[in-house]
Amino acid sequence: MNYIARRAQSKDDMDFFFKLSFDTMMATENRRNFYDEMINKNPDASDEEIFKLHRKEIEEYFDFTHPSARVFVVETNDEEYCGYLWMGLRNSKDIWDLEKSQWIYDVVVDPKFQGKGLGKMLLQQAEEFARESNVNIGLFVHTDNTPAITLYKKMEYKIKVVPVSKKLNTDDYEIDIDHGFVVKRDQEIESDIVQRMGFERFKRKVRFSFDVDDTTIRERYEEHVSRYATAPEKHQRFVALTKNGEIAGSIWVGVSDFNEKVAMIYELLVCNDYRNSMLSEMLTNSTEKWAKNEGFSIMYILLHSEDDLDAEFFESKGYVVPGFFMEKRLKT
Repeated sequence: MNYIARRAQSKDDMDFFFKLSFDTMMATENRRNFYDEMINKNPDASDEEIFKLHRKEIEEYFDFTHPSARVFVVETNDEEYCGYLWMGLRNSKDIWDLEKSQWIYDVVVDPKFQGKGLGKMLLQQAEEFARESNVNIGLFVHTDNTPAITLYKKMEYKIKVVPVSKKLNTDDYEIDIDHGFVVKRDQEIESDIVQRMGFERFKRKVRFSFDVDDTTIRERYEEHVSRYATAPEKHQRFVALTKNGEIAGSIWVGVSDFNEKVAMIYELLVCNDYRNSMLSEMLTNSTEKWAKNEGFSIMYILLHSEDDLDAEFFESKGYVVPGFFMEKRLKT
């Protein structure tokens, strides 16, 4: 049997897209909560009414008529639908992103057609469209979706950012000073050195996705650190020093942009010689203690692949990793 991947254009194409999206939501554990929320809000609604609400929510959220928007479908040569891919420009970007990428919002293959390479066909269609716009392409994948992660890696998607978070409890976060380091709050005499370290790390994050000159990156980095300077009462930087007074690392924590109860680690720096020491533990403990004392309930970090610690370290400290933001570099 032959399969064809193409752009969705007809009413039947879009009806299939919304129906398979709905069926997948009901059948998939990490999407089921959206269905449950609609049921809780509409306890007397029939399945057909819930489906219409689902479709309405998506259509209100996303402009399918926008030039950057696409839905691709794959079908058999007998015109039986098999799956879809939904994409468009990402609706946000992180501080190290110089432009928005094309974003794969969803890709689903009907279970009875899985294992036939149809997901790869759909991704190839999406990448061809992204190349026409000369932008990178990205997506989010849950940690338990092993088949999808395997496919994305085979197609040269790389893990770019890992969102990790932790509910802060009432533990007393002791700052251990018996491992050759002293952690203290940032002082003016140290800020220039720390900012030079931060800028070098920030350059690597930007250049993960874009080839760009130092001047442009410097402007973006100064924009990044300005939030600390303009609201110092909502932010704190901790600096780790060796017993000889040399800077070994730094961490900057502050209120997040999206929730005043969430403390976000904005910058994490650990010198190469000390990554396997107790320094990382001491720095993160310092931020957690500060955040708890300031009344935050959650600690959060967008951990970039170019950061100096990995997700496994944070998981060992009780942080949750729901999934990965992955990216394929297409921009020339």
